[in-house]
Amino acid sequence: MPRSARSPRAAELAARLAALLAASLAATAVTTPALAEAKKPDPLPPPDPSFVVMEPIDAPIVDSGRLDGVLHVSITVKTKSAANAAELAKRMPELRAASLAAAIEFARLHASPYTPVNVARLSAMIAPPIKRLDKGIEKVLIVKVSADEG
Repeated sequence: MPRSARSPRAAELAARLAALLAASLAATAVTTPALAEAKKPDPLPPPDPSFVVMEPIDAPIVDSGRLDGVLHVSITVKTKSAANAAELAKRMPELRAASLAAAIEFARLHASPYTPVNVARLSAMIAPPIKRLDKGIEKVLIVKVSADEG
């Protein structure tokens, strides 16, 4: 139906809709700056000093004597106190050596660049050797893990 043949009722509804839309846009333009100022993001809390973050570990995935890929693991250790974390941070080479040995063993037995990493099994293999290093270690957390063809 051409525009000139519209009924007076349809024209009235179109005019009301246009007026409502214009009023809505005008109200949004007025209140948006006020809302932006009112909704400032909450400040981040300070980092917990009882956590020790390790550098990422890359372990080779070896199958039948050939390099298949690389297992990438990021680990964070939660200690019982900030003092324990400070002491453990001084022993980072020991911590990394225990982690790397466990990651290499996991990669040799259970990792593939073509399947998802079983994080529960990886955690079960990595946590015990790390916890043996210090009685102040509460938890071993695997923060990030992936396997690729490297």
